[in-house]
Amino acid sequence: MNALILAQGALWIIVLLTAGVALLLLKQVKSLYRKIAPLGALAPVQPTATRLDPHPLTTLDGQEVTIGGQRPDGRKQLLLFVSGTCPISQKMSSITRDFCTRENLDLLFVGDDTPKAQDAAVSALGITRRDMVNSATIGRLLGVDRVPFAVMLTPDGTVEARGLVNNREHLESLLSVTETGYSSIQSFLGANPQALASS
Repeated sequence: MNALILAQGALWIIVLLTAGVALLLLKQVKSLYRKIAPLGALAPVQPTATRLDPHPLTTLDGQEVTIGGQRPDGRKQLLLFVSGTCPISQKMSSITRDFCTRENLDLLFVGDDTPKAQDAAVSALGITRRDMVNSATIGRLLGVDRVPFAVMLTPDGTVEARGLVNNREHLESLLSVTETGYSSIQSFLGANPQALASS
């Protein structure tokens, strides 16, 4: 009987110690999250151009569109560089459409592949042929080396924000970055290292 009581007492002590350790770990994790600055859309490669002159292009269904230059409607344009074989691009296509509708942005999907592959991409991404252009030049100018990659252009064709995106928060960070006057969250943190310490 005494042995059973001792065993139960020891078990309760272990449970209480485990709960205490778990609480301490939770406190440390919360502290760590406060210290780490939230990373936004990552822009690993510097663009060749920070402002695009007008580039007349044709959508996959034959409609004429222009990327860069002065936009007559005065609206910002979001370019989303995608690939039909990329599962993250497939996920981001619908998220980006909803985001651009909410933020009143013109959206254009950009690919760089053979016409046959782009036809397959339209189906995989769940978009229409008028929503997409096929151009390798634009991607090179804007420093796009991986997808999905988003670039926000002002109405005069200036690159306002850019970076890799794989969730809605990354898209929203593009808007936040423009409010600071920096084209990426990394350039903001580079110019303001104290932002990490004060987080």
